[in-house]
Amino acid sequence: MKYCVCPVCKNVIEVVEDHKVPVMCCGKKMEVLTANTAEAAVEKHLPVVNVENGVVNVKVGEVEHPMTEAHYIGFITVKAGNSVLRYDLNVDQAPAASFNLNGYTGLVEVYEYCNLHGLWKTEVTV
Repeated sequence: MKYCVCPVCKNVIEVVEDHKVPVMCCGKKMEVLTANTAEAAVEKHLPVVNVENGVVNVKVGEVEHPMTEAHYIGFITVKAGNSVLRYDLNVDQAPAASFNLNGYTGLVEVYEYCNLHGLWKTEVTV
């Protein structure tokens, strides 16, 4: 998965097909986001994943991440094989989502995006 963020307006895009050309926004080159997998405040950012009966249940952080206008989780994405499933969040929602894998087994990548602290990733095998 590849995501980019605008250094000016903070728009985030998912690159679906990468042709290795610069992606522009607000007259500036967008920055590629690198997913964090560990850090000091890991308890609030890493996706916590529980798989039950073919459903991936995701919550953001061991300690629930804040959801305010100033600090929030914008989306949670699951990549399972060739499938990509995304759930967009609003600030009045809990930072959690569930995704049906429809029988998929193998590596599952779980991403979440915090507007202040960037992209985070957890991997599990189902």
